[in-house]
Amino acid sequence: MSRPRRKLQAVVPASGEALASPEVVPQLPAETAVTVLTECILFGKRYSKGQRISIPTERVDDLFNGGLTVSEAQVDAIWAAAGRILTPNIIGSHYEAVPYNRNALKVLQLTSYDPGSSVYRYHSAANTVPGVVSAFARYGHSNPHCDLRQWDTEIDERNIRVLAMTADVIHSHMDYYVLRNMLRLSTGAWKNARTYHGSVDPQNPKGSIYVNKDDEDTKMGAVLFGARPYHHRFGVQNWLPIPMPVKDYKALRKGYLRNKTLRVAHSPTVRRIKGTQELLAAVDYLKMHEGYDIELVLIENMAHGDALQLKATCDVVFDSFWLGMQGSGLEGAAMGMPVIAGDPDAQNDLMKLGIPVPWTIANDGQELRDQLRRLAHDSKFYTAEAKRVHEYVLAYHDYPVVGAKYVKILREATNGVANSQ
Repeated sequence: MSRPRRKLQAVVPASGEALASPEVVPQLPAETAVTVLTECILFGKRYSKGQRISIPTERVDDLFNGGLTVSEAQVDAIWAAAGRILTPNIIGSHYEAVPYNRNALKVLQLTSYDPGSSVYRYHSAANTVPGVVSAFARYGHSNPHCDLRQWDTEIDERNIRVLAMTADVIHSHMDYYVLRNMLRLSTGAWKNARTYHGSVDPQNPKGSIYVNKDDEDTKMGAVLFGARPYHHRFGVQNWLPIPMPVKDYKALRKGYLRNKTLRVAHSPTVRRIKGTQELLAAVDYLKMHEGYDIELVLIENMAHGDALQLKATCDVVFDSFWLGMQGSGLEGAAMGMPVIAGDPDAQNDLMKLGIPVPWTIANDGQELRDQLRRLAHDSKFYTAEAKRVHEYVLAYHDYPVVGAKYVKILREATNGVANSQ
């Protein structure tokens, strides 16, 4: 629909009234500067993608709705809509508005499929940093985690294209060339920060930061995202912890009272790696041979929000033997309960950084049984372990902490390309 041109309006006086001065309504400018979104012919002339031109103001909305051009005001509106903090799906997902600043550093985060739902956390963490606006999008509306998305790269292609063309940094968790072909974008002068997190891509174990120009990839640095530093494999100079909205998780256990039965939460995504069989054996032994009142709560095959609600009713989280404290354990720590986990390598990583190991250590079935026994009968030990791991999550994984480090990494890795305005 065309935007109507506003005109001068005269006020007609009623009988006996003084003649009123006409109300002067500002007119819109005859022309508006726009950016061409895709190669096209406008008004009989061919324009290339990314070209800045002026067009009649009354045609801006028509051409934008047709996916051909975008004005500065429309760019502002799209970034303002996208730059929101999404809290976890605890009691219904909800957004927190982030004040939009046109001169902010603009980061577009794209992902194909993220079963750990980590990427939206980086997006939300970035939006806690002043002078930054992050937009988050997923690939595929059939994604089972699509309730956590802000934009869908299949459905909202026009808006994604605008975000991609105007972003200062693009952080892609999908293959860069797939991304480029999908959006039909040439690299041009826009920046692409391509990284991996958690499970590391074996072909590119550190992930990479790229600044792309003229279809050439120039490697500027390396970044590794994850729940822990992986020092023994790749180094930790750019370790970025998984962000957690700690206050939202802590609120789930408001009014919590320790259960008479020690409820042990566990998410057995891959039972062999997670140590699920050893946990089952430890709980059975303590119940049958030592008479402890312990209940194992397996959290699987349910929506994330339901899983969090169930976890909040538990007293302890057992994460894994061989992965350290991953996402499930971090959630439990943020809620304020002790977390049992193993992995000597992960423990060495932290010690090399001068960080005391925050979780309750158990590297095998016997140690797991001993720690469960002590947590069940020693209330002082339970309280101290819960406090220690919660303070660690606040110090290293809380949204504002990770957001500030994330933006710092992007700026440093791009050699100032992503400097704030």
